[in-house]
Amino acid sequence: MKTHIVSGLCMLLAADLLFAAKTAPKAPQIPVMIVEVTKGSEIFSQDLPGRVSAYRTAQVRARVTGIIEKRVFEEGSNVEAGQVLFQIESRSLKATLRARTADVANAVAVYNLSKQTLKRYKKLLSLGAVSRQEYDSNRAQNQQSRAQVEQARANQEIADINLQYATVTAPINGRIDKALVTEGALTTADDTQLATIEQIDKVYIDFTRSSADVMSIRQAISAGKLSDTGNNNIEILFGDGSAYPKKGKLEFSSMVVDQATGAIALRAVVDNPNKLLLPGMFVRVKVPLASTNNLIKIPQKAVNITPQGALVFLVKDQKLVPTNIQLGTMTEDSWFVQAGLNSGDKVVISDTTIVKGIPGATFLGLTAQQMQAAGAGAKKKP
Repeated sequence: MKTHIVSGLCMLLAADLLFAAKTAPKAPQIPVMIVEVTKGSEIFSQDLPGRVSAYRTAQVRARVTGIIEKRVFEEGSNVEAGQVLFQIESRSLKATLRARTADVANAVAVYNLSKQTLKRYKKLLSLGAVSRQEYDSNRAQNQQSRAQVEQARANQEIADINLQYATVTAPINGRIDKALVTEGALTTADDTQLATIEQIDKVYIDFTRSSADVMSIRQAISAGKLSDTGNNNIEILFGDGSAYPKKGKLEFSSMVVDQATGAIALRAVVDNPNKLLLPGMFVRVKVPLASTNNLIKIPQKAVNITPQGALVFLVKDQKLVPTNIQLGTMTEDSWFVQAGLNSGDKVVISDTTIVKGIPGATFLGLTAQQMQAAGAGAKKKP
């Protein structure tokens, strides 16, 4: 009788346990957004302010003194080397050239007469009709007259050059700025600037970098942690953040550190066929510093900064596992991780502040694409 009673009680208890198990609420499974850690290569770059300057600049100056008669070019236009820009009054220069030409003719006549005289004295010397001293004196006069011919010809050449300088031409190809003088102005030789020409089919971008940054990158490259990029793909950004379509190339790096700022001057050159970059314009320069392989990069929002250091949450066996990491450098929206993570780790990037405290909760790690797919599937259900 007692055996039957105990057996019945066990059966009732088992039934109660089975019913309780079936009716008890299930532990919630909460989806969290994750990124799966992978290793890859990365190019480190630095965003620096820069300023545009012309590839070549030439000052157009007067080479002779005179009055400006005419301005031949159009201000702001493109000019070519040798193109006429200004015409300086040239009548006095022409008169000077004629006078110097006459001096040459006179000197040549004197020299020819001296040459004939020396020839006669040489014959008389052989006959003993003149002394050696008289012959030497006549030969010296002949040499002097020949030198006077050369001097007269040099003066003639100078006068001819000055006459050519009355027609002012462009020394280089480029865009000419506004004229600095008007018709009727008096110019002074080698002192009066008439205009400026700038060649901007290519331009320079001048910028500076901290000497400490340069040294740290060079040390990392020497230690084999980074690879040199060569600085041949410098990106140019306008003030609104838009990118210039062509890449620049580093052309100059100063070997001297500025004592006041501790910076090193650098210069890049970039093609400018459409004249979008103008001298004096301020731009941003994105300079590739070095590259590395086997690098882990995670979004900044995945990292929690605590007094004990940086940590992230991983999804392992449907649990959130806090993991300490060692951070490297930071980019616009990511952290480079030096230690603490491995390929395949599932790092949580969604906010877990609330869901971490739910007792018995399990977690399902989903990527952004999987989250979107799950959301779309839920909307289709009636």
